[in-house]
Amino acid sequence: MRKLPGTLPTRTTATSAVDEVPGLDELPGLDEVPGVDRMLDVERIPGVHKAPGRRFVGAHRRRRRASGSAPTTDGADSRGRVSAPGRRRVRVAVLESATHPTADRLDEEFEVVMRLPAPPRVEQLDALLLLCRPKMLLMKQPLDAVDPRLMAACLTRQVDLLVLARPTYGLLRPARLRRIGGLLWVHVRWPSGRPACGRVKRTLDVALVLLSLPLLLPVMLLILVAVGMRGPALYFQHRVGEGGRLFRIVKFRTMRTDAEHGLGPQLATPNDRRVTSIGRTLRRSRLDELPQLWNVLRGDMSLVGPRPERPEFVDEFKRLPHYDLRHLIRPGLTGVAQLTGGYAATAEEKLRFDLLYLSYRSLRLDLTLLVLTLADMLRGFPRG
Repeated sequence: MRKLPGTLPTRTTATSAVDEVPGLDELPGLDEVPGVDRMLDVERIPGVHKAPGRRFVGAHRRRRRASGSAPTTDGADSRGRVSAPGRRRVRVAVLESATHPTADRLDEEFEVVMRLPAPPRVEQLDALLLLCRPKMLLMKQPLDAVDPRLMAACLTRQVDLLVLARPTYGLLRPARLRRIGGLLWVHVRWPSGRPACGRVKRTLDVALVLLSLPLLLPVMLLILVAVGMRGPALYFQHRVGEGGRLFRIVKFRTMRTDAEHGLGPQLATPNDRRVTSIGRTLRRSRLDELPQLWNVLRGDMSLVGPRPERPEFVDEFKRLPHYDLRHLIRPGLTGVAQLTGGYAATAEEKLRFDLLYLSYRSLRLDLTLLVLTLADMLRGFPRG
């Protein structure tokens, strides 16, 4: 293994945990990693004798002070960076985006121990996290670009993972967003099921549906009569729900009865020619989704969540990273994707919004999305 500045002498007989990290000897350019000479805390590595380490690190620090790199008495180091007296700066690692470089001021607030291009090799990144021991890993990419193996490495090394926030993330509570180095970041949490919150959410869904039925039933009856004058009023279709289970969704029919004749399943588009004149109005205001309140009462769906897709499309979309995570919870009548992209949103954009909701869902966020949905229904969903 390449000898790093600040490592133990070769006469040490104990085995360091760093030597056991796979892929560490393959790391290119470790000698050029900024601050690598001060990253190795010998006393914190299990299996290393402390006495030789103290003497070695102490001599190394004396050499640094002699060269003028140690902090001065006024709280600033030789590079002019000011920090609180007697307080260590938090170590952070940064993953830079190769396609969309973004300037930052992280060096003014933190000790940036390394900057690597994204996406990194997970094995090498895991080795560097063990070697550098940063407190946070700042990834200059959106939430959908996060690799599950990268999240697992951060969890194992107890490193907080943050990604750049997008405008859509403003739906979250301000406490979930952090401004660091002149940029807005959001802390990444692994999407998981929470039984207690799920029961409260289910109770809220049923209560809101029952309370709204006296107002919505007359509207639904009028739509039923108007659509039924030119064919079947209701349209049934199989969709993929929680856990990948199939269920039958019910909607008001908005397309011609022969819309898929000879064509097969096709995704709806903003100006779809298969849509009828009445159907265009219903889709614009999302009133065609009202019969799905029955699916909510049955437990197939929730009021808020990722929109359920047809099994034919799910088989195609599984090529997208993390797509199966959408099926951790019940699908919904409305969601972040419907409020931000509408029918014009691509599968990748919808997945990005769904992952955002999965990671930060809460009852407060659900109520916010429901209020925004009602407002967009009155305005006719300007995004289509």
